Amino acid sequence: GSYIPLSMQSQDPHAHEYAGDAGDIEELQFSQLSLDGAVSEVYSSDGEGSQSGAADESLPEHACAYCGVHEENSVTKCLTCKRWFCNARGNTSSSHIIWHLVRAHHKEVQLHPGSQLGETTLECYNCGGRNVFSLGFIPAKSDTVVVILCRGCASAPSSKDVIWDAAQWQPLIHERQLINWLVRVPSAQAQQKSNTVNSQQIRSFEEMWVRSSNSLAGDAAAPEAETEAQKVLLRYEDAYQYQSIFGPLVKIEADYDRRMKESQTEDNITVRWDTGLNRRKLAYFQLPKYELGEVRLAIGDELRLSYSDVLFRGTWSGSGNVIKLPNSASDEI
Repeated sequence: GSYIPLSMQSQDPHAHEYAGDAGDIEELQFSQLSLDGAVSEVYSSDGEGSQSGAADESLPEHACAYCGVHEENSVTKCLTCKRWFCNARGNTSSSHIIWHLVRAHHKEVQLHPGSQLGETTLECYNCGGRNVFSLGFIPAKSDTVVVILCRGCASAPSSKDVIWDAAQWQPLIHERQLINWLVRVPSAQAQQKSNTVNSQQIRSFEEMWVRSSNSLAGDAAAPEAETEAQKVLLRYEDAYQYQSIFGPLVKIEADYDRRMKESQTEDNITVRWDTGLNRRKLAYFQLPKYELGEVRLAIGDELRLSYSDVLFRGTWSGSGNVIKLPNSASDEI
C-alpha cells in the first residue's frame, strides 16, 4: 500500500490540495515516500529541464502517447496497456491520463521512476486496491504523513488507534486531473513544444489502439485514417451498387464486434473443474472484468475457455454457457 510521510504546511489547512503547498519529495523506499520541504516548482514557468519537445524526431519511452510531453514529474504509466500519459489538459476538459483511463476502461497507474515520488504504483494502503478512481488520501493526525486509501477503506469503521481521520479523505482525482502534489501539470514551455490534440483526435488514437494493441506510443502521432463508408440509399440502380455500399458496412460491423470480444478477453484465470448431476463438466472461475463492471454477463451467455502450453500439452479450447453468476455465497462464475 501507499504510505507517504509528508511535511504539511500548517498555515494553510488546504495545502495538500494545491501545487506549491505540498512538500518536495526526497526519497522512496518500498511503500514509504519521504517528503521534505515545500514544493515550489509545481508550476514551473521557466521550463528548465531535459525535455526536448514533442517536435523531436525521437521521444523517450515515457513520452505522453497523446501529445509527447515527457517531463518525468508530469507523466503517469497505465499499467494495463503500458503506455504513458501526462497530466495536462491541452485543448480538452480532462487531463490526458484521465482521458485515457475513462476511454479505455483502465484503472491502474504508476508514477515515473525519475519522479520525486519514484516508481510508485498507486494503491490502497489498507487493502491494496488499485482503482485510481476510488483512491484518495488522508493526512495523518500528526500532520507528518499522507495515507492513500480507497473509498471503501476510508469509510469503514476504524479503531481508535488509527493514525488518520477518515473525515478528511479526499480523492486523488480533482477536477478531472490527478492532484498536483502527486503528478505535476507540465510546464508551460513543455506544453508549447508538445503536439496539440483535441478530443476527436484522442478518440481516434484510442480506436487505433483497440484495432492494433501492439501500437507504440509514437504511433499515436499519425493514426490510420479509416475509409469513410458511403451513405445508404433508398433505391439502388443495380445489385452491384447495393453490394458496394452494404459490403463495407457489414465488414465495419464485423470488425467492431471482433474488437469488442477481444477487448473482453481475460488472461491468467484459475479454473476449478467439477461434474454436474447430469454428468456434464462444470468450470468455475472468477472474472475480474465482470466484478469491475467492464463485462456484462447473463445466464445463458456463451463463453470460451482456452489453454495454451506448447511445451507440454499443446493448446485446448472449449465453449460453454453461463449457468451461474457471482452472488453473496460465491464470487465464481
